[in-house]
Amino acid sequence: MTRTRASKSDGISLRGWQREDVTAYRRWLADPRVTEYLEMGWRPISDIQAEADYRSMAESPDNIVFAILDSDTSQPIGTCGLYQIQWPARRAQMNILIGEPSAWNKGKGTQALENLCTYGFMTVNLELIFLGVNAENKGAIRSYEKAGFVHEGRRRNLVYRNGRYFDSLMMSLLRAEWMARSA
Repeated sequence: MTRTRASKSDGISLRGWQREDVTAYRRWLADPRVTEYLEMGWRPISDIQAEADYRSMAESPDNIVFAILDSDTSQPIGTCGLYQIQWPARRAQMNILIGEPSAWNKGKGTQALENLCTYGFMTVNLELIFLGVNAENKGAIRSYEKAGFVHEGRRRNLVYRNGRYFDSLMMSLLRAEWMARSA
């Protein structure tokens, strides 16, 4: 098994984002539990916005987006991807969303994150993957730390959500750090 695809025993697999995934994506963004720590989700997503998001994800040469599939059901449970890829510098922003609450706290997000990093470093040949995370999203922060992401800083009051401001933690993972962990 290569590390770019999860086996059935891993609980998830990744496949390219498809138009039929928009229905689940729209449902996830309408769930306040799913968007609790996200900037997005402060208003319901319309069909037009969901379609625009799909086109932006699917058509940009600077985004590589996956659906995260549950291996048992082959149904999408979330999405992850490499965004705003800066090809000359070989860096990308990583985003992940586990949209199905029934899939939370089962290691599926961590596995998707590991597969995405493997893809980014081994297939796309990135040097750096970075992200921003709501400072109060402790579960996501633990998952990123477990995958080897390093804290780089804090952007204060960056996210406004649910009537208040939140800090965002900036984290990154270098290819050499990932390679050392994978050895």
